[in-house]
Amino acid sequence: MPSSFMSLPFWIPRGLSVVDGIARVYESDLVLEFEVRESLFRIGTREVVIPFEEIESVALRRRGFLRNVLLFSTRRLHPASSIPGSRAGQFELYVTSEHKNKAREVESLLAYGLARRDLSGMREALSPRRRNLRPDDPT
Repeated sequence: MPSSFMSLPFWIPRGLSVVDGIARVYESDLVLEFEVRESLFRIGTREVVIPFEEIESVALRRRGFLRNVLLFSTRRLHPASSIPGSRAGQFELYVTSEHKNKAREVESLLAYGLARRDLSGMREALSPRRRNLRPDDPT
């Protein structure tokens, strides 16, 4: 992974447990590093790497007065399965209003990465197939 990245603190509501973490956006990956705590006990720290190829969509939405949430959808279940609160390949990262502008930047950066991925896929689909023909071959 390249050394330049953007980071965003987030949290995930989980009933009595608390999930706090940092989302890092690299050139081609989304890395979620988070820790799960229940009451006074710390359950552990995890890191999940999701390549842009696995992300279907991302959107920033407002929830309530002070809550903003980044909504993610993945193309398969596996990439999101180890993220607390994920269901059917979808997960939410809650962001405080203090980090709302940074969340917008992360959304834009991810949307740009997804658009680049889709554009390169379209280019490959439209490029003419090369055949191994000799110049003097009539077919």
